[in-house]
Amino acid sequence: TFLPVIKKVSGIAPVGIVSASGVSAQHAARRFGFGFAASDPQSVLNDPAINMIAILTRHDLHSEQILSALQSGKHVYCEKPLVINPEQLEQIQKELQKEDQPLVTLGFNRRFAPLAVELKGFIDQRHEPLYAHYRVNANVLPPEHWLIDPAVGGGRIIGEGCHFIDFLTFLVGENPIEVTAVGLPDNGKYSEDNVVMTFRFPDQSIGVVSYLANGDKSYPKEYLEVFCGGRIAVLQDWRKLELVGSHKRQVKRHVLQQDKGHQAAWQAFLAAVQGEQKSPIPYEQLIGVAQASFAALDALRSGEMGKIARE
Repeated sequence: TFLPVIKKVSGIAPVGIVSASGVSAQHAARRFGFGFAASDPQSVLNDPAINMIAILTRHDLHSEQILSALQSGKHVYCEKPLVINPEQLEQIQKELQKEDQPLVTLGFNRRFAPLAVELKGFIDQRHEPLYAHYRVNANVLPPEHWLIDPAVGGGRIIGEGCHFIDFLTFLVGENPIEVTAVGLPDNGKYSEDNVVMTFRFPDQSIGVVSYLANGDKSYPKEYLEVFCGGRIAVLQDWRKLELVGSHKRQVKRHVLQQDKGHQAAWQAFLAAVQGEQKSPIPYEQLIGVAQASFAALDALRSGEMGKIARE
């Protein structure tokens, strides 16, 4: 997903690429025009020609690599999640509070998608709380998959559910402050990935994420409904957006392919770097989404409402 997108974004020079063995890096370097391929991260961290690092590694490495990149003076685009535990989050928070730091953003690309921008604009002049329900047909993973290993992937709520918590945060414009969560039994087949999480926001908006692994992959993955102030928005798997209000209905379609905002997210980050502006996703939301994912998992396991720290 990532490298074809980068090739389409002007203003980026592909200098070097690193992978654990170096073999996949060499293949990608040839295919996408990188100047060199390597197996040692220091080869990009120490290169003065590089001012931006993209981190696409397994989740347990994200925080360490973000810190290394920042301390090397590089801007950072990291795939989600930011971190997989509170200790890592504390380290990142401290680093982001320092002055004159390079910029950091995460691959929460959905908030930059054209249909997301349309949806946000449709509800943005609201004068009352909203209700949003994001249903995800996530499909079951084999028990040995790295994503569901808490020490490597963080599990599915922290490792992938954060995408959808972020999108609710984007719609409301603030971090959630409370969460309740209930789930179906795992029964030796699932991995805390049939979960309904309900978030309350400071303005009393309510956001629900139904993250479900017990469906079928032939069915569309994502479906979102938003109700607010006499308006309804329905987003169907990033292909169709219905906007209903004042007895009128508009329909926007992406028939040929989905656009989940990957290219627009990179363009927004590049514009921030070039203009020395703030990162396109506010840091308080990057931190808040991580805190919300931790709180949701705790709420699922304890059966109690989780309070989410506010920045």
